[in-house]
Amino acid sequence: MCTFVLLGQSGAGKTALAKAMLTLAGESFKPPREGPTLSVRPYHLRWRKIPYYFLDTPGDDNFLADTRFATWAADLAVLVVDATSPVKVQLEKAYRAAREEGLPVLVFVNKLDQEKARLEDTLCELQEKLEICPVPVAYPLGEEHRLRGIIDLLKLKVYIPEGHEVRVEKLPEDLVALAEGLRKNMVEFAAEGEDELLEKYLEEEHLEPEEIMRGLKKGVLSGKIAPVCVGSVARLVGVARLLDAVHELGPSPEERGPRILEGPEGVREAEPSAGAPATVIVYKTRVDPYAGKLSLARVLSGTLSAEGELFNASRRKPEKYAHLAVAQGEELREIARAEPGALVVFPKLAEARTGDTLRADKDTALLPPPEIPAPVLTYALHPETRTDEDKIGPALAKLKEEDPSLVISRDEETRELLISGLGQIHLEKSVEKLRERYGVKARLDLPRIPYRETIKKPAQGVIYRHKKQTGGRGQFAEVHFHVFPLPRGEGFEFVETLTGMNVPRNFVPAVEKGVREAMERGPLAGYPVVDVKVQFYDGKSHEVDSSDMAFKIAAFHCFRKALEQCQPVLLEPVMELEIEVPEESLGDVIGDLNARRGRVLGIESLGSHQRIRAQAPLAELLRYALDLNSLTGGRGTFRMRRSHYEEVPPAIAQRIIEEAQASRSS
Repeated sequence: MCTFVLLGQSGAGKTALAKAMLTLAGESFKPPREGPTLSVRPYHLRWRKIPYYFLDTPGDDNFLADTRFATWAADLAVLVVDATSPVKVQLEKAYRAAREEGLPVLVFVNKLDQEKARLEDTLCELQEKLEICPVPVAYPLGEEHRLRGIIDLLKLKVYIPEGHEVRVEKLPEDLVALAEGLRKNMVEFAAEGEDELLEKYLEEEHLEPEEIMRGLKKGVLSGKIAPVCVGSVARLVGVARLLDAVHELGPSPEERGPRILEGPEGVREAEPSAGAPATVIVYKTRVDPYAGKLSLARVLSGTLSAEGELFNASRRKPEKYAHLAVAQGEELREIARAEPGALVVFPKLAEARTGDTLRADKDTALLPPPEIPAPVLTYALHPETRTDEDKIGPALAKLKEEDPSLVISRDEETRELLISGLGQIHLEKSVEKLRERYGVKARLDLPRIPYRETIKKPAQGVIYRHKKQTGGRGQFAEVHFHVFPLPRGEGFEFVETLTGMNVPRNFVPAVEKGVREAMERGPLAGYPVVDVKVQFYDGKSHEVDSSDMAFKIAAFHCFRKALEQCQPVLLEPVMELEIEVPEESLGDVIGDLNARRGRVLGIESLGSHQRIRAQAPLAELLRYALDLNSLTGGRGTFRMRRSHYEEVPPAIAQRIIEEAQASRSS
């Protein structure tokens, strides 16, 4: 059995390769919708009586979370490389995900029938940018539009596709020297895979075909080499050889070895044997409008039957299932049993989430899931109608269940509903799903900045009297305040220093409450007031007309009056940034930070990359992920967190205040 994942950048031909493999194997399938792949898709086929399970993944790094979970579920990564544009940043990130999971790698160089496609240039770029050791096991027969087939370097035969069949021919004389030279290179790498083979090769300068395969496989499993198959998916050239190579050079579940499960009582091994207790990992959750919740899973060990019960080690709850299926893209087919390596589907599991481990026993040891990429872009999500507002909560919960890289939150100050993700396309497609699948219309807007207001100088002896006389009992309260600025970040301090009995002490809590209510909306733009100290040092009361309400009102207005005398200013949140960029982009990124009113705190070298520590106002960073992508060709990454508040420059503050006043009056 072979379980592998197709990885590559957008447009490399992963989905076309999946279709070509299924077609060659004679499998029926419903072709996926045209356009880029946005979510992982599982497939299965039989080739030369061997079962294959594989995953087609998104190429766009907006959907990198799906790719990471797919590598977690696989035993082998097949890098699909576009010969006309071999290594883009998307391939780099996908390859990094495979290496983090310890996956051995095969390479399929696609599009060798296209203009300017050169295998040698592609291999050099793979070696330089991915630091892998590519070892061709096949070579193209013809170049560009003259590509007819491939040369199998093991057998030194030519394979030419004819429909769904492959014609085998003798190697043309003019290609013998080239093929033998390439074969010698392949054999040398095979010999290095095992000491016994190396010794034999040094003595005899020859290895048998099965020895070559054994040595290459050892090199693949150790991660030292990446065998390279070649061809053109559009012409079905090289696809059959790739399928053979996956079986010959990739690991079976047994050869990959047991996965290590971690738990409170130590580690366990999920032995990839049909006789071991069943262990399953959930690599994807789908919410289908008709079938409901579907948990896409990989069998690590044991045998699953068509129905049964598993223990969810991640949630510590039992999970009953009544059906077991395999997926061919979007289509499901029920099966009676599944063994290690199989990619299966459980309909309607109650508790399971992406990343969970399910076990036949009740041991709580689990396979740690991959780290979910941190969101880099946040928008406010505004439902268009009241009906949409009522429906958006449950719909977002289902979206989040399908896509754990989405982060849904509500800003406690602005009360905006926020949606965070891995990029512009990621968030736009999520909103599109809300509309098409759940009938919820919403728009994305930049989130409001949580500004603050504070004071720069004290006000002494501020007095306010609240007096109101009606037909019955009146209202009377007078408060005297000193108001002081506090150091940034100190918040609020209320001090009562009354002497004598001008104000009964039972009214003090009402005074503090009135001040706190006044702090909720500052005098400049209506933002909360922070970093002030209020000293309530005197006042007056009336034995009949004074009340908690009267003192709260008096305190409210006294504080507002004091603020006008204290030189109020606007504060903005400043973020702390950690940015990693290629060395050649360093100058552009620093220049861009300076234009954003940023400050560079330090630069650290990380080999070919540089890490920048900086601070910049949040208002200048709302779309930073998109701009950093543009500046670095997609190779820059960043993390940011709230650091502190600083005074907004006067010209910018004036614009913010005017916008706030216009908004209030409209």
